Amino acid sequence: MMNLRTLRNCIVALWAICLCAGCVPEPLPIELDEAESLPVVWSQALPGNGAIVYLAKSFTALSYQEGDSTATDELLAQMLVSNGIITISHAGETDTLVEITSGVYAALSMAIVPGDEYQLTATDPVLGKTVRATTTAYGVVPIDSVGYTRIDSATAHVRVHFNDPQGNNYYALHFYSRYTNPLEVDDPLAADNTVVTKLVTDLEFESNQAMFEVELTELDSDTLYVSLNNISPIYFDYLGQRQRGGTIYNQLVQEPINYVTNVQGGYGMFTLHLPSLQMLIMED
Repeated sequence: MMNLRTLRNCIVALWAICLCAGCVPEPLPIELDEAESLPVVWSQALPGNGAIVYLAKSFTALSYQEGDSTATDELLAQMLVSNGIITISHAGETDTLVEITSGVYAALSMAIVPGDEYQLTATDPVLGKTVRATTTAYGVVPIDSVGYTRIDSATAHVRVHFNDPQGNNYYALHFYSRYTNPLEVDDPLAADNTVVTKLVTDLEFESNQAMFEVELTELDSDTLYVSLNNISPIYFDYLGQRQRGGTIYNQLVQEPINYVTNVQGGYGMFTLHLPSLQMLIMED
């Protein structure tokens, strides 16, 4: 039988629970301000001379959900910015880029000089905002050879040999099939899943005679293109974050957007690097 002291303790505990329950407030509606929409830029150097710059705008996860949009042409049209004003300055000269399609701008005769500095200015006429960025151009690190071991019809072990220059170097290696437009390799809007990107630094090599190995799966062609790119440390970090963050659409609707950037007043990455490209025909 419960004694008087135990009964008293139970009553006190029950009273405390009821009191605490009575103190729980009703849930309050909370309204958060949406993140400010800002210009977003990406770039890629063209083989030979010239560059492509993409101009878009960020938008919030709330607006993305309310519109019930998916990664479609409709969403792309909302994201890309037409009629922008984009210039790239280098060695005392300024090139004004030409819009070749919605949100995509080109400078087709601009020289890419490794080691030189380039300044980008991009204006979104709708937002009324201008962003600026500066980058150093990176030259070609040639591929010496590409070897492979065919495991089955859809899998291959690929080896890339090249000479690693002096200094600290950061590389992006892209592997893609003949069904991929080569210009889409560094294209953040490309949806072709045949592109595989591997990031590596020269700290992983035992000598300047570098070899990188990778096993490629789900190959849909006997033709394989390998692109070797010597890139800046910040772009190396950016690509790593992009790999972990999923599609470019996911990046643009994150709140807050916390990817590394060299763009002042906006998001994205301004980079100019010249790739070394080699084609491989894989036989069984």
